[in-house]
Amino acid sequence: MKKITLVFEVPGMTGKEYDAIMDELKAQGKLPNPNLLSHVAFQKGNNWCVVDVWKSQEAFMDFGQNALGPIFQKLNLQIEIPQTYPVHNFIGAVAPEAVPA
Repeated sequence: MKKITLVFEVPGMTGKEYDAIMDELKAQGKLPNPNLLSHVAFQKGNNWCVVDVWKSQEAFMDFGQNALGPIFQKLNLQIEIPQTYPVHNFIGAVAPEAVPA
């Protein structure tokens, strides 16, 4: 099982839309997810960006198909497939809960 980094960059997406996705994932019990090792979201100009580290490509694919995809459809959001990179090194920190900025 090889860790992967995913980079989503979504033109025109807002923090409100991102928050709606997160709220829906939590409401459905999809977060926290033991296969998601780290997650950060931020605004970059007119783009909304998310960078995740997952335990494996398979773990993310399952989450994408069974959690994210249906939520994107429900919220009528068009999100492109993220860029995927193999992880060479990962140093994680343990956080007991999400830490809002």
